[in-house]
Formats: sequence, C-alpha cells, structure tokens
Amino acid sequence: MIRINLLPVRELKKQAVLRQELYLFCAVIAVALMGVGAVWTMDMRAIAQLEAERTGLQAERERLKPIVDEVSALDRREKLLNARIETIQRLRSQQRGPVRVLDELSRNLPEQAWLETIDEGGGVYKVAGYALTNFAVADLLRNLQRSREFTGVDLISSEQAVIATHEAKKFIIQFQRAAGAAKPDATPSTAQRKPGA
Repeated sequence: MIRINLLPVRELKKQAVLRQELYLFCAVIAVALMGVGAVWTMDMRAIAQLEAERTGLQAERERLKPIVDEVSALDRREKLLNARIETIQRLRSQQRGPVRVLDELSRNLPEQAWLETIDEGGGVYKVAGYALTNFAVADLLRNLQRSREFTGVDLISSEQAVIATHEAKKFIIQFQRAAGAAKPDATPSTAQRKPGA
C-alpha cells in the first residue's frame, strides 16, 4: 500500500494563497501610497504657486503703497478744502444780509434821529435809537415800512429820555427782512472740488 502525504501540498497551496494575498495587499498599499504621493505633489505645487503669487502681491502692494498714501493725503486735503469753500460761501451769503440791512437803515434814517443798537435774533431785527422829535420817529417808521428790504415793521416802544440836558425820544423798532431780500446775489455753486480740478 502506497501512502501519499498530502499535508505538504496543502501547506504549499496555503502558502501560495497567503503570498497572493500579501502581494495584493502590497499592491493596494503601493497604489494608495502613489495616490497620496500624487495628491501631496499637487498640493505642494499649488502651495508653491500660491506662495509665489503672495510674494508678487506683496511686492505690488509695496510698490503701490506710496501712491495709496498720496491718494489718502489728497482725499484729506480735498475734504479740508471743501469745508473751507463751504465756510467761505456761507460767510459770503451771511455778510450780504447785515450789510444790506445797515445800508437800508442809513438811507431811511431821518436827520433828527440816530441809532444806538441793532440786534438780530431768529431773523427778527430790533433797532434802538433816539430822535429829537416824535415826527422823526414817525418818519423813520414810515420809511422802513415803504422799504422793499423789510417786512413787519413795528414800533415796539417810544419814551421820553434826557440826553446831555436835552429832551429826546428813545425808540425801539422791530422788523424782518423781506423774503426776496434775504436771497444773496449770485454766489459760486457749492459743487465739490475734484482733485486736480
């Protein structure tokens, strides 16, 4: 009787299957490592490209920094100049009002009357002064009522006063500027100045 020992054949087959599984496992690991290496390489290239781009942008920013600083300085200067222009125009429009009021008052003031104070508040003018007679006060009141510069001319008070041993009439007259008279003459437009204009 012949005996065949099949144990080594089974062992050999088992070892062959284990080798195949090991080769397959190594192949899978190799493919995975190659994939990770490819992704890593692409990421490194992307990082290098972004670093180069960042370096270029920083260099560009440093090159443009003086220009940006100059533009900022010009903006600040433009705001300052615009504020000055608005102030000048406001002063011009306001200076015409009092000048016109004083001019109109001096034209309508009778010879026997003189003014002591002129106060303005909220668009209402109060004029205080003295006159030698009641007729001078009445003439001043009538003249101011006829003026196109003033509206609402009214005598607030009139009383007897003594000035340097002479009798006089102390008066207070109140009025407003007429709506058409309040507009200033043609003034430059308030358009904002543009840099370099």
